[in-house]
Amino acid sequence: MLLTVELFGKFMLYGLLAITAIIVYYAIKLVIRARNVVRESGGYIESKPMKHFHVFLIMIATASVIIYLLKIGLENNVGMLNEVVFLIFPYLALAIFLMGSIYRYKSRGFQVSSLSSEFLERKKLFWGSQPFHWGLLVLFFGHLIAFLFPQSVLAWNGEPIRLLILEVSSFVFALAALTGLVLLIKRRMTNSQILVVSNKMDMLVYTTLLVQIVSGLGVAYFVRWGSSWFAGVLTPYLRSLFAFNPDIAAVSAMPWLIQIHIISAFGLIAIIPFTRYMHFLVAPIDYTWRGYQLVIWNWGRKSIRNSRAHFFGKKPTT
Repeated sequence: MLLTVELFGKFMLYGLLAITAIIVYYAIKLVIRARNVVRESGGYIESKPMKHFHVFLIMIATASVIIYLLKIGLENNVGMLNEVVFLIFPYLALAIFLMGSIYRYKSRGFQVSSLSSEFLERKKLFWGSQPFHWGLLVLFFGHLIAFLFPQSVLAWNGEPIRLLILEVSSFVFALAALTGLVLLIKRRMTNSQILVVSNKMDMLVYTTLLVQIVSGLGVAYFVRWGSSWFAGVLTPYLRSLFAFNPDIAAVSAMPWLIQIHIISAFGLIAIIPFTRYMHFLVAPIDYTWRGYQLVIWNWGRKSIRNSRAHFFGKKPTT
């Protein structure tokens, strides 16, 4: 029986590596082919409509299969799966994130944008974007505080009432993020104008975010007191990664839900340079201290609002 499980684990591990290699190969081949077609057509290609909902369902199904296979492999501790997902994959994800972000910013700086669709639809965007962004923002800083000040978090959790307040509030913000994400997905899938400016990477981001948030909610409900074990187990693991002295013994023994949450987090980091979510790296923070812009009007600001002229202001001289 143990031999069968070990053989199955090795088969699954090699299968995942083979699938990853095939995906990377065909992705590179597709990019090269697309560039050649664009060059031959003079820069214009008539695109065919993509069935985004079908692509999204396929990605969800693929993610479910991968999670199931990882669950079996991690629970049975087969092969070198723990080393691959907790040792090799984090460094690979961070390397892709750093090199991809630098390359995109240097070579395609003007394409670093959120590609906002607010001008196409605003009301549904507001009700989806607000809970999603505020939920993620609070959760991100909560994880960051537990990473930077683990002893303070453990001291705070020493009182049961404070531990409950922290856990319940985190769960509520995670539910807010999930609600906002579902509303944003529904908005994009049901609006034909927004679908025109959508692509497959948007569906991949939605899938990864769903896995990340749902697994986090699962951890909070089924594996209680996450703030304490994060500070006591995951913080040393993450610090060991940044110190280039990785210690995966503790994280390898964690429940599979926590492990999936960690893997999906690094997966989300790896795909950032290839998606619109790279825009947070170039947020206009300098607006808070830069000088005011000087705007000069060459016409009356009151009269121009009531003008019926085709050309506003002074006509250009030839």
